[in-house]
Amino acid sequence: MGSFLSAGIILNQPGIFIVRMHILARQRLLKRTIIWACVGLITVTVFLFGFSRIGHMDTIERAGELRVVIANDPRHFNAHGDTLEMTLARKFTDHLGLELRFHTVDSQEELRRALRLGLADMAVGGIVVPDLGQGPPDMVYSRPYMDVLQQVVYKSNSLQVVDELPALQGAVRANTAQYRALRTLAIEQPLDIQVVNGTTEAVLKALGNGEADYAVIDSNDHAYYRPFYPSLRHAFDISAPQPVAWKFYANKDGSLRAAANNFLDHVEATGQLEIVLDQHLGHLREFDYVGVRRFERHVNTRLPPLRDFFEAGAEETGLDWRLLAAVGYQESHWRADAVSPTGVRGVMMLTLRTSGELGVTNRLDPEQSVRGGARYLAGLYGRVPDNIEDPDRLWFALAAYNVGMGHVMDARRIAAAVDEEADYWTDLREYLPLLRDPDYYRFTRYGFARGDEPVVYVQNIRRYYDLLRWMFPTEDEAELLLPGLEPDNPGIVLPPLLQLHGP
Repeated sequence: MGSFLSAGIILNQPGIFIVRMHILARQRLLKRTIIWACVGLITVTVFLFGFSRIGHMDTIERAGELRVVIANDPRHFNAHGDTLEMTLARKFTDHLGLELRFHTVDSQEELRRALRLGLADMAVGGIVVPDLGQGPPDMVYSRPYMDVLQQVVYKSNSLQVVDELPALQGAVRANTAQYRALRTLAIEQPLDIQVVNGTTEAVLKALGNGEADYAVIDSNDHAYYRPFYPSLRHAFDISAPQPVAWKFYANKDGSLRAAANNFLDHVEATGQLEIVLDQHLGHLREFDYVGVRRFERHVNTRLPPLRDFFEAGAEETGLDWRLLAAVGYQESHWRADAVSPTGVRGVMMLTLRTSGELGVTNRLDPEQSVRGGARYLAGLYGRVPDNIEDPDRLWFALAAYNVGMGHVMDARRIAAAVDEEADYWTDLREYLPLLRDPDYYRFTRYGFARGDEPVVYVQNIRRYYDLLRWMFPTEDEAELLLPGLEPDNPGIVLPPLLQLHGP
């Protein structure tokens, strides 16, 4: 009855009923507005903060590949992917479980633009970390993995001291550590500097063409190009050692840079970094100017009659004909009638026993010698333990060509006896010389050997092979040569600076 009366009161007062209905409607509307506002706020928060937490490294991992921009010059980039910078970058992506894609550029400005526009995730290629306040503020760097010096080089004039520079014209790459070092000198005395927008090869081209009296390049570039340009001379350094590192766009969150630093710390701590540096720079440490000039002459006079034989041996074995030619030059200087006091003969210096096993009936027949030597090297390459990968596998095979596979394995056993592994050339070459020492060789299977000789042997062949690859590039390699530096003749050809001078 009470509830009926209450209802009756409401029913009998329609004005109050309508007001209360409006109040309830407004309360419901306000509640819906608050709910939707909260939903909207949560959505915006998730969008802004959730997506912002997807870092650079997360984006790369989702894409499954790391995009790397690199200078388009032979020291840093080639079609084989076996330069120092490409090898180190590939080890990084293998470490991360990612694919690797390179984007090439011809100048430092293009390299930075690729990072700024998001065309690449990081940059590599002998990049020197600038002093604080000297480099672009939107670029940051990994921890360094090696050091270089900035060096003044020349080809004909005699250049000894800095005070001589104002009277000469210099060439240097734009926006580089070399440019900054030279500009520092220019503050003290005015210099005539030709700024080149291109690679180190463009600078050397200006030097070779007589457009400049000297150039500034870094010490690793000098070591790399010096065998190709034996007239190149080192005058003096204009910097203290400078760190080389990878480059990143500072506007990113730093996650990729952190991953790079962790990787570089790891490869240094495990010794892998030293191995990579030695694989690519170790054979460049010594330079024989006279030897390279002699090699240059022999390329023109002795190689032409043998080239078809080297190419035939390469086709039969799958080895590079230029590698076989490098071995032949180290063995005999490409002399078909070469004979050593130990009885080995011919272009590839085969022993009587080895030639018999290879079916070579006349060791002084250059075709038989070259093709036999190619088969012998291919066989040694196949006998190197499977866990040893290229390029070390090839260096092991070359050492065995010189001293015998048994002695190579003995050197590895010596390493194992002192709880070391010799699975890399940089390790093996430390133990091979011990085959001369009776404290070591008397415990080996094959005994005494002049183990220091294969170390020099492999180093020389690597240098000759580099020169032949430069002089006789494949189609893929030729596409990477700077216009004006490509060979004029696909047959016998000398690098540009070599052509400027007589013997």
